[in-house]
Amino acid sequence: MNLHDDLLGVRAVAFDVDGTLAGGDHRVSPRTLQALADLRAAGVEPIIVTGRIVGSATAILADAGIDGYAVASNGAVAVDTRDPDPLHAAVMDPDEAQAVVAFCEGRAVEPSLFTVDTMVVEEGSVVHDLLVRADPTAPTRAVPPGELPFTAATKACIFGEPATLDALDGEIRAKFPRMVRSMDTAFEMSAAGADKWVALSAILERIGIPPERCAGIGDGENDVVWLSRVGFPVAMGNAREPVREVARLEIGHHADEAVAELVEALLRARAAAR
Repeated sequence: MNLHDDLLGVRAVAFDVDGTLAGGDHRVSPRTLQALADLRAAGVEPIIVTGRIVGSATAILADAGIDGYAVASNGAVAVDTRDPDPLHAAVMDPDEAQAVVAFCEGRAVEPSLFTVDTMVVEEGSVVHDLLVRADPTAPTRAVPPGELPFTAATKACIFGEPATLDALDGEIRAKFPRMVRSMDTAFEMSAAGADKWVALSAILERIGIPPERCAGIGDGENDVVWLSRVGFPVAMGNAREPVREVARLEIGHHADEAVAELVEALLRARAAAR
């Protein structure tokens, strides 16, 4: 793999999780966890930037045996695992969260509200099992519709079959302009003013790394803004088209451990250049 000199000089790499760092089974493989640890050992800061809740984001660093920084719930929460207090936390307007849930009524889609530490769905929702399969370690609750956490939501999601979401795409974006298509099966939206870039830029400023010395790897529409602002954006082979348009490099599919392959190649190239 031939890598651009700009990539060899990065001081941090930010990683999306689902569709990027995680494989087709939504798990981060031992090889990929080792790549994160090796990256840190080489003096490059790995940063998790995900739509998952904060516990799931920080668990990846813990599984890699390292401390560090994570952005969760699409930028609504940012943490340093060495500090008990979040660096940043934002909740949605309760009326906006309620509007997302109301939109799903009578349509072949289902809502979910994320809080800082829990994923919440309505009782009887098929999304419950989907979320549990995607991340068995994360707390997922099913509650009566009237008990959804409208006042504590960090992120609201609309889940559905890809064809159904394709048909509703224009209507969803018109109703909720901040909604992005993070996966083929999901739209999602965080609090106003909270996105992955806001949180990531705060972390980069905290650790003294300019954005141009940071690489980023992602696949979904919720990755476009922050990828376009780092120095070396990378698209997965399974990325949605808007991600490919801002990327300087495209790698393989997330199911084939393409992130681990890239990090390993980066570390070899850095060592050879010394």
